[in-house]
Amino acid sequence: MPVTRVLHSAGNYRELHPLARHPAIDAIEADLWVRGGRLVAHHERPLGAIPLQVHRRGLRLAPRDPVRLDELLDAVRGHSALVLDLRSWFGDPAPDAARALLALSDRSHLSVSCESWTVAARLRAWLPDLTVAYSLRSERQLLRYVAGRIDGSIERTTVAARHTLLHSAGEVAALHRHAGRLAAWTVNDADRAIELVGWGVDEIVSGDLQVLNSV
Repeated sequence: MPVTRVLHSAGNYRELHPLARHPAIDAIEADLWVRGGRLVAHHERPLGAIPLQVHRRGLRLAPRDPVRLDELLDAVRGHSALVLDLRSWFGDPAPDAARALLALSDRSHLSVSCESWTVAARLRAWLPDLTVAYSLRSERQLLRYVAGRIDGSIERTTVAARHTLLHSAGEVAALHRHAGRLAAWTVNDADRAIELVGWGVDEIVSGDLQVLNSV
């Protein structure tokens, strides 16, 4: 099967939504948060009810009109898939996300990744037809996942791993046996992307169109 090419963070910005039609892109990705019971997309972490977000250069005002889930669905319809990184900095987004996604007649072009594995497990239970992945950001999380698969405490679940956690084709093959499907993020070097595809990674997440066009 060909590798799935995902444009990182493109769903967070309306001006990038037309890239869902680009021939080098199979899916666009968005960071999804719950605000006032609504699912909205933006990259920066919010500060709870305070209308501020944590930006790499400090605090900034939260957008008054953030990208909504329905806009994301319209952007990809008939063109590409949609990868939602469901974030849970404050509160539990699982109930609101499940209600919104349950209302959709077709979820086949959607997938959701969760850093909170508890949130992921709840979504999988409520929406068994939805592809839900565990996000692996650290070596500790990776080892925990593998150990849980070995002792049976964790069900077989797709994983989306930080690409620096993957060191060899053997490691990728082992994760495939445990997870079934493996995504690598965020890969912004073409040589690294080609290497990962050669090792058998199923999905490359990149913020660079040239990288996605190389695989």
